[in-house]
Amino acid sequence: MKLINDWKQAWRLKSVQVGALWAFFYVLMYAAFELLWLFGSNFPQFWAAVPQEIKELLPHSWVLWLGFLNNVLSVFSRLKYQPELHTGVNQFVAITAGHSNTDPGAVNGNAKEADLVVNFRNAVTHYLREAGLQVKTDGTGTKNDPLSAAVKLIKGSSVAVEFHMNAATSKQANGIETIALPKDKKLAQDLSKAVADALGSRLRGDNGWIDQSKSARGRLAFVSNGGLIVELGFISNDDELAAFQARYWIAAKAVAKVLIEYEKGA
Repeated sequence: MKLINDWKQAWRLKSVQVGALWAFFYVLMYAAFELLWLFGSNFPQFWAAVPQEIKELLPHSWVLWLGFLNNVLSVFSRLKYQPELHTGVNQFVAITAGHSNTDPGAVNGNAKEADLVVNFRNAVTHYLREAGLQVKTDGTGTKNDPLSAAVKLIKGSSVAVEFHMNAATSKQANGIETIALPKDKKLAQDLSKAVADALGSRLRGDNGWIDQSKSARGRLAFVSNGGLIVELGFISNDDELAAFQARYWIAAKAVAKVLIEYEKGA
């Protein structure tokens, strides 16, 4: 049986604490009832006050043993590695790519934003699934569904992230940013830092976070519905584009690590 990675810290988990507490309670209850069963005749007044139906449930009843066993098993079941826990309602990660097969997004020479972010989406998805998480995407392989399909994935997800690349008139514009609602500020900053560190770039905005209300693009459907948009650098900056093309798998692995840690704490 494979245990969860941090099983030594399992006592911090509420499910383990509650299960252990109930198991301890059953032990105490069993001991108390056993004493009553053995020595109840020495306490006639107390014993007489105990209802007959309660007496019938005293320690020799299989009900107590089943209750005790149930709680012990609940502790061990929580310690067991269970990737299937991520397959229920509200327990999948939505990973999408910006633009679509009919909308290339920003372009620099032969490099198209939509193609680059599809590759990144696929790489992040690979690492997340390798870690046992359930992932839903807006396409597989080279398929990149329109924005409407990506937005639909947000509902029911534990977290939804879409990837884009920035563009500017100035070839010198650079940096990584994640556009998100204030509630997702910390995650946005962590995602931006992961990409910036992997690609050797800098953080834009508030340590990598851009509040949608301050975004040059204004209100964005993906963000307004609860998702985060990670801008993976400037496709218009030749150096940043080259760095992305050379190291995007490394950046994808770093992004996946952030999301895996986020899911553990969710």
